[in-house]
Amino acid sequence: MAGSDIGARERFAANIELLREREGLSLARLAERSQVDRDELAGILSGEREASAGAIYMIAGALGVDPGELFAGVTWVPPATGGSGYEIEEAPGDWPPEDA
Repeated sequence: MAGSDIGARERFAANIELLREREGLSLARLAERSQVDRDELAGILSGEREASAGAIYMIAGALGVDPGELFAGVTWVPPATGGSGYEIEEAPGDWPPEDA
């Protein structure tokens, strides 16, 4: 399914939320563990802020996953090559996998 930057941010945030819940972490605890300011983290999860590269690595580390897992289901296909930009897959009911 083709999507926009907003769709990509929503999927990114949903991936973080699912992983956070799987780990049983509150927003405050994830912020503390990742050393990302709680307000910044809340802004990332609400789609109001874009995550910096540093924040992505810090959040992934706090969740115990590779940073790429935060982007599961989000693909960029450049329009110049015939793509439609961001392509967003719907999260399967069993996402995230237990062994991630």
